Amino acid sequence: MWWWAYTHDGPGFTMFGPAHMGVIVSLFLACVFIVLMRNWLKESVKRQNFFRFGCVTIFIAGEVFLQFWYIDAGVWDPSFALPLHLSSIAWIAAIFMLLTRSQMWFEITFFVGAGSAFLTILTPDVGNYGFPHFRFLHFFITHALVIVAVVYMLAVEKMQLRFRSVFRVWFYLNGYAALMFIFNLWVDGNYMYLMETPPGPSPFDWFGPWPYYIFVLQAVALLVFIGMYGLYWWISGKFPSSVNKRSP
Repeated sequence: MWWWAYTHDGPGFTMFGPAHMGVIVSLFLACVFIVLMRNWLKESVKRQNFFRFGCVTIFIAGEVFLQFWYIDAGVWDPSFALPLHLSSIAWIAAIFMLLTRSQMWFEITFFVGAGSAFLTILTPDVGNYGFPHFRFLHFFITHALVIVAVVYMLAVEKMQLRFRSVFRVWFYLNGYAALMFIFNLWVDGNYMYLMETPPGPSPFDWFGPWPYYIFVLQAVALLVFIGMYGLYWWISGKFPSSVNKRSP
C-alpha cells in the first residue's frame, strides 16, 4: 500500500504540478461556493450544523489517522508528532471557532489559521508524498478546510473583525511561540520551525539564518495580519452583502 507507506515509492510531489494546482483550484471553488450559497445555508440550522460538525469531524479524524500513521510506521516521537505546529493550532482553533462561534477563536483562526494555511498551501512542506498518498490528502484537506471554515464564518455566520484584533492575535502568537521554544528545548523538537527552517523550500528561506529569521518572521507576521485585515476591510466595504459590516 504505497499510498499509506511512510517511506513510499509512489508518485512524488511536484510544486505547482497538476495535483498541487488541483488543490488550489478546488479551494478557490469551495470558497466561492460558500459565498454564493450563504443565504441557502443561513436558511437552515440543520445545514449550518451539518457543515460545522462535518468540518470538526474531518479535523479530528484527520489527526487520529495521522497519529496512527506515525505509530504504524514506528516513527512516532514527541519531538515532531504532537499537534503543536502552527498548522495544528490552526485546525484546533477552527474546531473551537466552529463549535462556539467565539469572537476570540474566530480572530485566531482568521489571522493565524487562514493566513498560515494559505501560505502553506502555496509552499507546502509535504515531503515527496504525491497524490493520492495519505499524507498528501491529509495535509491539503486539513489546511484548505481551515480557510473554508473561515470563509463560512464570514459569509454565513457574519463574524466581524476589528483592527485591534490584529495586535491581540499577534501577542497570542508570540506567547505561544515562546512556550514552544521552551518545549522544543525539552524534547529536542522543531515545532513552529523555531529551531531551524523547514527541510524543503519555504518563505523561511528568505529571512536569513537561525535565529535571525525568527525576529524577521515576527515583523512579517504582523504585516501579514495587517494586510489580511486590510483585505477584509476592503471586501466588507465593496461587497457588504457577502460579509458583515466592517468594524473599526
